[in-house]
Order: sequence, then structure tokens, then C-alpha cells
Amino acid sequence: MHIGKTISIIIGKGSIGHNNREFIASNVDKSRTSENITLVCENLKDVYHEIFNEALSEYNAKQKRKDRVIKDYYEHIFHSKQEKAFYELVVQIGNKDDTPCGSDDGILAAQILEQFAKDFSIRNSHIRVFNSVIHLDEANPHLHIDFVPFATKQKRGLSTRNSLSKALEQQGFIAKGQFETSSKLWIDNEKQQLAEIMKQYDIEWKQLGTHNPHLTVLDYKKQERTKEITRLENKIECTDKLIHHREKLLSDVESVIDKLDSEYQEKQAAVKKADEEFSEKNAALTKIASVLADNHALLKSNSEKITKIKDIDSIETGKTVFSGKITISQKDYVNLTNLAKKQIAAESRESELSAEVELLKQNNSDLSNENVNLRKEIKAIKSLRESLSTAFREIEAWKKKYQKVIEFLERLGLKQQFEQFLKPQKQKIHR
Repeated sequence: MHIGKTISIIIGKGSIGHNNREFIASNVDKSRTSENITLVCENLKDVYHEIFNEALSEYNAKQKRKDRVIKDYYEHIFHSKQEKAFYELVVQIGNKDDTPCGSDDGILAAQILEQFAKDFSIRNSHIRVFNSVIHLDEANPHLHIDFVPFATKQKRGLSTRNSLSKALEQQGFIAKGQFETSSKLWIDNEKQQLAEIMKQYDIEWKQLGTHNPHLTVLDYKKQERTKEITRLENKIECTDKLIHHREKLLSDVESVIDKLDSEYQEKQAAVKKADEEFSEKNAALTKIASVLADNHALLKSNSEKITKIKDIDSIETGKTVFSGKITISQKDYVNLTNLAKKQIAAESRESELSAEVELLKQNNSDLSNENVNLRKEIKAIKSLRESLSTAFREIEAWKKKYQKVIEFLERLGLKQQFEQFLKPQKQKIHR
């Protein structure tokens, strides 16, 4: 085998302008820029639409509040403090001393990096590469892979969303502790994949700290730098978990507010329906009262007409009937009989209407009580909703203050001590 070469794969800052040579840094040899190999070059916003548009439409369709709607997911992530709009891997074989650009080893390294980049998307089903370039105009060949991670079947937020940790978990890289994060496990696996390709070219992977116990000063600094990067990645992941926990708390509060808002809308609809029924009952009551008044007038008129009649059935009829006191014709007798029947019918109808009026009055009273109770419930719900809204605003304010404190402590170099201070102290067990 050829002499062993080191492998370096790190998560870089990600500068598309630098990678695509839209601007030239001081360490770039302009005369060799044309030798760079561009493997993928796509618009980041277009890639976002491709990956997330369907999930975004589904998410927005479920939102009842306008302030929860996300108009553009790219802009949403770009201004988010939780996730980056995209990530970058920088992959390198050897260094500027043993694998410089233009040398035979440098040319071989470029071929290996190109094969590695082409197989990268096949291995990573939840990683969408949108920009990939091999630089051959700097000290030694290296590969930039810019990508968007996406996790699917998510229960919180969009069903498909930007999340590096979740995407890697779905690819099988489950964190095993503080020093074995999903990112570190993934990068270690990618190094193994690169080492397998190097074997095809008779190049051995020289792992510092195992094959070469006596490190040079430069190698030692690189190793310590790698350890520091790992520690920083662990801190970032812990911070992400804390932020996710707080976001979940905020989401739960918003869910309660949404539920109360829904109940409030239902109560309002119930009050409106009760008001309509109340109006209908009042109208019916007014109509019945009018009919009842007409019946009372008819009864009074009929009563006046038959006041002097004591026993209609005892009056004898004929052409002319004499009864000592009253003489009445047969025609008048028939008229009086019909009038009496109308009197009886009117009295019966009056009794029925009176019963119906009493029933309506009782229903009216019940509706009034129900209306009062509903209004009391709505008032209580409004009060609770205002309290929750105030609490939500306070949580947002405290979140911003906490972020400012963390940034301030980080500038002073006190962030680690502060995080240690926040950890719960283990209580000593006295036996």
C-alpha cells in the first residue's frame, strides 16, 4: 500500500459565495480556479420549495390562528435560532505537505473525493445536496458539500421539517451520550466510507493517535482542535434540546389557548342560538296574548247576550210559546242555542290558550336563566384566555432575556460555568 493519509471531515460554516468563487479569498490561486470541479449547483430556495411545500400547505391548513401560519418556510428557517438554513461538510484527504494540489497524490485525492461525493446522496436518504464543489485552487484538494437535512413524519410543526439531529436519527445515527452525538456518529461513518474508497486506490487511512503515537506539534494542535469542535457540537446539541423543550412548552400553552378559543366560539354560538330562540318565544307569546285578548272580547260579548237565559233546554217552542214571563219564537231559540255553543267553544279554547301561555312563560324563564349562565361562562373563559395570553407573552420575554444572558456570558467566557451552575446538584446519601 501507499503511505497512509489522514482523513478530515468537519461541519463547516457554509459559504456558497466562497465555494462557487463568487468572491476570491487571499488563499486562492486565481490561475487554477478553472480546475475546480463543480458537481452540484442548485438554488437553495428552489430546493426548499421542492422538499417542504407539501408539508407546509398541510400545516397551514390546520392552523386556526393567523399568527401561526408560515408563509415561506425558507424565510422562517433563515430567521430561526433553532435550525440553520443549510449545513456544510468539508472533506479532505492528507494535507498541504503530503497531498498538495497539482501533485500526483493531489490528483488521486481529487478522484477519490469525486467518487465519495457521488455516493454521498445514495447513503444519506434524509440529506438533500444542493451544492457540491471540489477545490483545486488552494493548498490541497478538498470537497465542500452543502446540504439541507430533512426529517419526515414529524408530529410537532411541519410533518417534514429542517432538523439535522432528527434527519440523522432517521438514518440510524442515534446519540449514545454526551460525547457520541448523532453528528459525530454520522461523521465517523462517513470517514469509514471514504477510507473504503481510498483502499481501492491503495491508500491507507492514517488515524492520528492510533497508528502514530508520537504526534507532531501541528498534528497535536489539529487533534486538540477536533476535540474542541466535538465539545462545541455537544454544547450546541444540549442547547438545541433545551430550546426544543421550551418550544414544546410554548406549543402546549398555545394549544390550551387554541382550545379555549374554540370553546369560546362554541359558547358564543350557543348564546346566539339561545337569543334567537328567546326572540321566537317572545314573538309567539305576543301572538298568543293577542289571540287571548280577542277571545276574552268574544267571551264578554257572548256573555252579555245570554245573561238573562237561565235554562234554554226548558223553553217550549212552537209558532209562539208563552211561558209566563218570556215569549220566544223558534228562530230566536235556534239562534240562542248556537250562541250558547259558541260560548262553550270559546271558553274551551280560552282554557287551552291559557295553558299554552303558561308553558311558554315557563320556557321563556328557563331560556333566560340559561342565557345568564352562558354569559357567565363566556366571561370566565375570556378572563382565563387573557391570563394565558399574558403568560405566553411573559414566556416569550423571558426567552429573549435568557438568550441575551447566554450571549453575554459567552462573550465573557462564562457560559460553561453558568451551565454547570444550572445543573441540579446530586444529594449525598447519609447512611
